[in-house]
Formats: sequence, structure tokens, C-alpha cells
Amino acid sequence: MNNEPFVLERTFKAPRALVWATFSQAEHLGKWMSPKGMAPGRNFMDFRPGGIFHYEIVPPNQSGFWGRWIYREILDQELIVNHHSFSDEGGGITRHPMAPDWPLEMLSKNQFSDVDGGTLLRLEMSVIGSDPVQLQTFEAGRPSMSQGWGGTMDVLDVVLAELQS
Repeated sequence: MNNEPFVLERTFKAPRALVWATFSQAEHLGKWMSPKGMAPGRNFMDFRPGGIFHYEIVPPNQSGFWGRWIYREILDQELIVNHHSFSDEGGGITRHPMAPDWPLEMLSKNQFSDVDGGTLLRLEMSVIGSDPVQLQTFEAGRPSMSQGWGGTMDVLDVVLAELQS
């Protein structure tokens, strides 16, 4: 089984500098980094190569769960590359809370480019490692990732609109 990346593209009606700020500043990222219907919780950000974004997502009427990004590459207003994983409250890597065969780590690339009237964000995620069960689970999870990341981008759209008003 190959490791084709999951790709999601979204155009925002906001300048690239503002979209970049919502990814690079904790006070903004903490407002939208959760799927639609869930609430962002506590977070910590050290935005630099080798740094971390450690964040909590809180489902309705449930305890929160954690994720983390370890930043690998940052090109100002162009690219953010990170290792993305589920996490415990202390920042250690954990299994997906609802899918034990989900990959432990993924490589995430966020590319930002100007388009007429706004900014194009291209999100690309691929599995780190080649465990066949994890690759199969990732492949089967594409519809869920589309829904989850699509909902997250809906929340980002609202945050961007609020920041521009």
C-alpha cells in the first residue's frame, strides 16, 4: 500500500499575512484549531523549527484530548511543515483516542499562496512510517479527515472574518 498524502485546499477571503498569523500566533491558532462542534481548550506554542504547538480539543460533554505539532520547517508566510500526532497532556505521543490503529505520527505541510481576492491554503498530510495497518487505517480515514479538517477550516473562516471586521 502506498502512502499518498491526504490533501485539502481552501481559499480564504483574507490576505496571506492574516491567514499566516492565524497559524503562527497562539492567540489566533487556539481559537480555531478544533473541528466544528468541538471547542479548543488549553494550548502552548513555541513557533520555531524544533518548537511545538501542544493543544487540547474538547468534544461536547466529554473530556478533552490532546494533539501536538513539532515544527520542522517554517518559511515566513509560505510554508509550515510539522510532525503531527495525538498527545497526552504532558506532550508525549499517544494513540488516537477513538482509532487505536491510527498512525502515531504524520507529516503535515501547510502551504500559503496568494490568489485573486485571498489566500489559498494547501494542507497535505502523510503517514510517517510504513506500518501496513496504520497505512490502511489512514486510507480508510480519508472521508473522516475531509469532514474534520473541512469543519476546522469552517471555524478558521469565521475567525478570519472576525479579525477583519
